Amino acid sequence: MSQFRWGLPAVFQFGGLRRSDPIQRILLEHGDIVVWGGESRLFYHGIQPLKAGFHPMTGEFRYNLTFRQAAEKE
Repeated sequence: MSQFRWGLPAVFQFGGLRRSDPIQRILLEHGDIVVWGGESRLFYHGIQPLKAGFHPMTGEFRYNLTFRQAAEKE
C-alpha cells in the first residue's frame, strides 16, 4: 500500500491487528509518502483530526492518494 500526501500536516496513527494494540503516531507533511505491505496492510490506521491551517498549494485542505494491490479471487 502506498499513500501520497499533499497540503496540511496530519498525524498518522498506525496500530496493530487489534484496536487495543499500541499506536504509533507519525507527523506527515506535504509531499510525504507512506509505504507498507505484508501483514501490516491489515493494521488499523487513520488520521487524527486536522488542525486549522493554510498551505500555499492546497489552501485549508489535505489530500491523500492511496494505491492498493488486491489479490485475485481463487
